Amino acid sequence: MRLGLASEEGGLLVPRARIVPTEGIYLTFDTFSHGESDPPGWVASFTPTAYWLASLTPRRRVARAVDIGTGNGVHALLAARHAEHVIATDINPRALAFTRISAAMNGLDNVETRLGSLFDPVAGETFDLITCNAPFVISPEARWQYRDAGYPGDEFSRLVVTSAAAHLADDGFAAVCVSWLAASADEPDEHVHEWLDGNGCDGWILGLAGSDPVDHAAGWNDHLSSDPDAYAAAIDEWADYFAGFGAGWISEGGVVMHKRAGTRHIVRADEVDEDELEFASDQIERVFKAFAAIAHDGDAVLEGRLRLVEETRFDQELDRTGAVTSTLLVLDEGTCSDWELSVEEADVLVALDGATTLDQAVARVARREELSKSEAADLRRDVRELARDLLELGALELV
Repeated sequence: MRLGLASEEGGLLVPRARIVPTEGIYLTFDTFSHGESDPPGWVASFTPTAYWLASLTPRRRVARAVDIGTGNGVHALLAARHAEHVIATDINPRALAFTRISAAMNGLDNVETRLGSLFDPVAGETFDLITCNAPFVISPEARWQYRDAGYPGDEFSRLVVTSAAAHLADDGFAAVCVSWLAASADEPDEHVHEWLDGNGCDGWILGLAGSDPVDHAAGWNDHLSSDPDAYAAAIDEWADYFAGFGAGWISEGGVVMHKRAGTRHIVRADEVDEDELEFASDQIERVFKAFAAIAHDGDAVLEGRLRLVEETRFDQELDRTGAVTSTLLVLDEGTCSDWELSVEEADVLVALDGATTLDQAVARVARREELSKSEAADLRRDVRELARDLLELGALELV
């Protein structure tokens, strides 16, 4: 009661907040959302986007970490388990109070809170790890601090991405959840590519959800669905807002960045099924190791010794005679990506034992299958293209 998490009313103990075990820590926050009646400074629970960020955060040991727009503080608390010191920033004093309470409940004494907007409280500082799941929803409203960005279009997300890159120490990682606009679903990630251009980082854009303006507006205004007139008016207002930016598609997802020396950097974009996303720390380390090597000399990488990671598996379908009708390579962690393969491509990948090069594996399969020179050349071309994709998604690793 002294902390304000509960109060006495008529002889009854009434909860004013919740304490929930989440990802191995105890997390405090306001009671679960009631939609329209949530006050502006309401502090949210562990949301789906919080899970996205927890999954996409590298968990290597680091000296300094910062969680921007910390909300209930979950990402600062998770980082505190593998960082020597963590700073949590937020514009909402109530959010910082919940963060301090949760840190104390978990026996964490390496979490510092600072009041202020985004990176303002850490101006001029650099970090080995940056996380951010600040309120990135693109909307014409600024009703709730936990949801609405309050900036025009996707300007808030641009600011988060560019500021994160500027505050990274050498060899540091940033993982942020943001939202971005596009003219259509055909080229959904152009804005993020622009934000990442020339920032000294390799980048991985992961689109986890996407919708047209009407569906986007309908989803974020579901709390009005019991009032058809208000619901329709809100959707019209939001749709008009997006039309003003020429936006036909809105994406939500994560952007992971790694700061490293060099003049050439790689940026990759992938769509990921949010229902398939799992913790991706190890995958992310492999992905960015591959990015750095490929940026230095992509051909040399493909001529080196490679192997499939332990977290991969092959799924095959057979017809009633036992003949293989399809082969799927599956990565069983992180983004849970998969690739459809020919039997020959699968055989080449199986032959990559860490001591065999791609060309050696292709030659071995070509001899066994008695492929012609042109067929062997086609297999080599296809396998090299496949291998680069597998490297960039962490399913194949450098030895």
